Amino acid sequence: MIRLVITLPVIVALIIFAACNQAPVDLSWLQWKWTSSPGVLALLVAALFYATGSASAWIVVLRQMRRARRAEQELRTLRARMPVDDTVATRPPGLTSAPAGSPMLRAYAPAPVVPPAPAPVAPETLATPVAPEAPQPPERPVP
Repeated sequence: MIRLVITLPVIVALIIFAACNQAPVDLSWLQWKWTSSPGVLALLVAALFYATGSASAWIVVLRQMRRARRAEQELRTLRARMPVDDTVATRPPGLTSAPAGSPMLRAYAPAPVVPPAPAPVAPETLATPVAPEAPQPPERPVP
């Protein structure tokens, strides 16, 4: 929209200039000489500059699109390499930006939690099944 606001007045001014200056004039540049109206010359120069600017803008846009495609491809490959469950790659909350092999991660890593070993069970208790207790009827208040 901003381009249209800038471009439209310039185009209108060039058209007015070309309409007002229609008389042929001898023009020269270095050794070349020709006859043309200044209005037509101004329109041709403006069209040439417009085409050059558009081409240079498209070159920049195409470079950015290529960079974006490469970044998306790299993101896809990195996501494919990630583990399925995040429990494998957990880190302490304060050190999320440290590299994986950092000594800071090893120094501040939480100690592994080892579950306590179960108490030894006597073989006699394993052989005898324990019967569940029968449910007791609820006590009724005496009237």
